[in-house]
Amino acid sequence: MKLSYIIREGLVGIRRSSMPFMNSVFSVTIALVLVGVGVLAVDNGLQYIGDLQPDYDLEIFLTNASSVDEQQELASIISEDPGIIRMDYLSKQDAADLYSAEFGEDILSLLDDNPLPSSFRITFEEVYRNKIYIQSFVHSMEQLSPVDEVMFKQDLFDRVQGILQSVYLISATAIFLIILSTVFLTANNLRLMILSRYEFIETIRLLGASDFMVKAPFFLEGGILGFIGGLFAVFIIAGFEFGLERMHIIELPVRIMQYPELIAGVLLFGISLSSLGVLKAVRRMLRFVA
Repeated sequence: MKLSYIIREGLVGIRRSSMPFMNSVFSVTIALVLVGVGVLAVDNGLQYIGDLQPDYDLEIFLTNASSVDEQQELASIISEDPGIIRMDYLSKQDAADLYSAEFGEDILSLLDDNPLPSSFRITFEEVYRNKIYIQSFVHSMEQLSPVDEVMFKQDLFDRVQGILQSVYLISATAIFLIILSTVFLTANNLRLMILSRYEFIETIRLLGASDFMVKAPFFLEGGILGFIGGLFAVFIIAGFEFGLERMHIIELPVRIMQYPELIAGVLLFGISLSSLGVLKAVRRMLRFVA
């Protein structure tokens, strides 16, 4: 009985205050568009900056005198390191092919023998990609006999990592401010929607309805409101992305339709924001109702 009442009153309540409800949907949609665009802008920005980072973090060059067994043993030692996500082996022939591709000349046509060494290219996991850990790894590799040289472009690494940290800090601050502003924006509109139902709240309260029975239909309305606003926001963001691509303004590596979890996050945020906002407004309203 209680559940059917809550569902019925929630749906009827939307029809009773259709104009304030649509105004609230509009405000929630705008708020979620701001949040969604902010998150996508950060993700795309980090993707572009990440492209500046080389495909590998360092390269271990081996001595020409190293044997196959020594190289296999070194590969085993490297692969056991918990911080490494990828290890690629380049033979002397691979190095010669890369030289030819980059400079347009066959090194074997210039020299009688291939002087280029074989090597391992190492890529670290994100959590281990810091200067202290990599320098420790470099030092340990330099102690091993098959290793001739370890090349770690520290200046480029420091520059990229510094940019990434700055972007993380700025984006986190910006998204926090956007979310904070959206909460205030939607709260005011939700409060106006509840004020338009003052007489209804007063009537059912005089009839003896408990606080829960008063709040529950509004909580349901808030959830529906947030879900609709979230759907509108997703379609607007997707349309905005499509427009940018169609007009060849910018190529976005990260798009909202590629990430169902981001769509779900927008919908859940909209439902939570609206439901809690309505609940807070009703709770404040009940203080003034006998």
